[in-house]
Amino acid sequence: MTRWLVNGEPDALVVPTDRGLLYGDGLFETIVFHHGRSALWSLHMARLVAGCRRLALPQPDIDLLAAECHELLGNGNSAVIRIAITRGSGGRAYFPPERPEPTRILMRRAIPDSLESQRTAGLDMHTSAIRLDANVLGRLKHMNRLEQVLIGAECASHEAGEALVLDSAGMIVEGLAGNIVVVRGDRLIAPGPHPAAVAGVGLEWLRRHAGSNLQERPFAAAELTGEDALWVINSVRGPCPIRSLDGRTLVRDKRIPEWQQRWRKEVEE
Repeated sequence: MTRWLVNGEPDALVVPTDRGLLYGDGLFETIVFHHGRSALWSLHMARLVAGCRRLALPQPDIDLLAAECHELLGNGNSAVIRIAITRGSGGRAYFPPERPEPTRILMRRAIPDSLESQRTAGLDMHTSAIRLDANVLGRLKHMNRLEQVLIGAECASHEAGEALVLDSAGMIVEGLAGNIVVVRGDRLIAPGPHPAAVAGVGLEWLRRHAGSNLQERPFAAAELTGEDALWVINSVRGPCPIRSLDGRTLVRDKRIPEWQQRWRKEVEE
């Protein structure tokens, strides 16, 4: 089965002059499909369209992207597909071309086998020493991810599966691969929305379903207490508990199985 498409061509290669390779000049979405369907497709596409608008990229052909996703999926299969849209080739060094011709790169990979064990057992989390502050790329799912690569290496050295990422003032920004949710008593608290954090699709799903039960506000890491539970949520994993933070065992949120079941029913089934 075809593993990737470049501008619709199976297993084609990206030219070395592509600005996505040269400068990270582009956007991406990581979309999970279950039985040939993505329940979060419209949220991903809304974020992609908004990102293209901010980067002055031509608006993507959503119907074409959907058709190419299903070509990669085959006959109603389940998989994760990463869609990347770059500015293509051209321009002069950092100066972009006046009329860009974007490159579409779609790649298929298997849904991670570890998802269920992560949801059940939870993840160990490390507080990253790398700080993320607001910048012009804030909220975008852009292709410049070197900071996240360094945070990932830091997590690996601490044998942690996730990171608590802060800004220089000690405010919670996000996780390495998702948004953070603090559970305090009967309240769900989403730190932010922080201007340096990615506008997460998983968090948007939670926002729409939790309604007034989800509070969003700036939240400092120093505010965390021994009675708080933590989740990390993204569009592939859904709500996932954090079992430890920097070696300290955390309280387990007793309601997270209900949210995980709702996620399975609405997103995966």
